[in-house]
Amino acid sequence: MMKKLVLMVFAVSLIWSAQAVASENNVAVVDIKTAMENTKAYAAGIKRLEALQNKKKKELEAMRKRLTDLDKELQLQSMALSNDRQNAKQQELAQLKKTFDRKLQDASDDLKAEKRKLDSRMIGKFYDVVRDYGKEKGFDLILPKSTTIYVGEGLDITADITNILDTK
Repeated sequence: MMKKLVLMVFAVSLIWSAQAVASENNVAVVDIKTAMENTKAYAAGIKRLEALQNKKKKELEAMRKRLTDLDKELQLQSMALSNDRQNAKQQELAQLKKTFDRKLQDASDDLKAEKRKLDSRMIGKFYDVVRDYGKEKGFDLILPKSTTIYVGEGLDITADITNILDTK
């Protein structure tokens, strides 16, 4: 009976001390992904990426059409072509396929690099804004929302951070 009473007193004191710490410290959370992706700068960056992607896609589609046409031409004329001419067409097709594959990989790499640059610029601005906001508003701790299990409404500063990012 005494053990239960001691445990109960200990549990209640832990709860009170946790509440006291929470009320003494100014804590907030921010959804990093949402804060960055909802900014005008990020939306403009995504539009630039989409334009680059469309440009590269058109280039690759033209090359793919040339590949398909050359392949059809080779199949249709295979009986009429001499062995030397057929071998030359096959080599041309293989070379074009190799070039296409390289350009496809280059396009993919270019798009990934541009996305990384955009994300890197935004992350740098994000952390600067959050640090300044935390100091200005007197926060002791600002956590990423993704690392928390429960967050009360008043603790989420994502909208404020997004608005500040839009002004910078």
